[in-house]
Amino acid sequence: MPASTVPQRVWLRIRAHWITLTGLAAVLALIIAVDPGKVAHDLTGADAGLLIWMLPVVLALYAMRGLSWSIVLRGVRQQVGLEQAIRVTFISQAFVFLPGGDLWRVPIVKTDDGAPTNAGIITATVVFDDLIYLFVLTLAMVPVVVRSPVLAIPLAIALVPQLVIFAILLSPGVYQWLASRVGRMRLFRRFQPELVLLGPTFRTLVRARVLLPVVAVDIVAVVLSIALFALGLAAVHGTGTDVPHIAYTYAASQVVTNLTVLPGALGAYEGMMTGAMALQGVSPAAAAGGALLYRVVNDVLMALLGLAIAFAFDREYLRAFRRTPEKAVS
Repeated sequence: MPASTVPQRVWLRIRAHWITLTGLAAVLALIIAVDPGKVAHDLTGADAGLLIWMLPVVLALYAMRGLSWSIVLRGVRQQVGLEQAIRVTFISQAFVFLPGGDLWRVPIVKTDDGAPTNAGIITATVVFDDLIYLFVLTLAMVPVVVRSPVLAIPLAIALVPQLVIFAILLSPGVYQWLASRVGRMRLFRRFQPELVLLGPTFRTLVRARVLLPVVAVDIVAVVLSIALFALGLAAVHGTGTDVPHIAYTYAASQVVTNLTVLPGALGAYEGMMTGAMALQGVSPAAAAGGALLYRVVNDVLMALLGLAIAFAFDREYLRAFRRTPEKAVS
């Protein structure tokens, strides 16, 4: 390779991953702003017993997410069993820092009998699964709002966009009008087949025999996700608040930062959690340490585990890394 092309290739890689790099820069800026020495002190002094407990909690969390998705898949008669749904849910965590989020499940899922899946229908199941989970997570804010009505404003900020999305997806006329116009836009033209199926498939899932079990499983998943962050915060001796406020802050941060374009809300989540927990009396260093521990276990560790599962079961899963989510679902 000519030496003159090396800087160009580096620049192209930076351009391709600028969103992730921006998130990493935001995390670094947060640590510097809080005090790197204090954050390092809290992390190195973390309670080993609580750190160990984070492992079974995060494994149970994604097992529940896989179970929830399997119920949704059965609701649209996709031949993807529970084992396959959980495996793909774990493997998809390897893509957590890439644009596309949970849509990476679409190109890597397979039917149990090897038949091809319908990308449009699978996309709809992922959207449905994620929206219901976020809605249930948002409800974790309610206990604190009941005690402090002034905190209903963040709840409304988190809830209203979800309700608007639900209303659009559940209104055939409105959805068709929007989907037809979005599908003609150059950026989204390749998604037109998926957009055609998304609304109708979503509406077929809104029935009691699908919704009730999905909500029940998601309640367990939400409890586990809040417990995971609470364990991380407790491990770095973050005190000054109680469990309901931890749940409120975690839910608000997760829902709001999911609206960002940053993969995995990298940087946005850490900053919001640190600021919100500090306002409640937790030391900024402990708040940042708890957020970082959560990130390491929930994202970095699970990404490595996802890769290990892909290698162990079928390396064909890893071919999705060579494609963008846009190409994968088109």
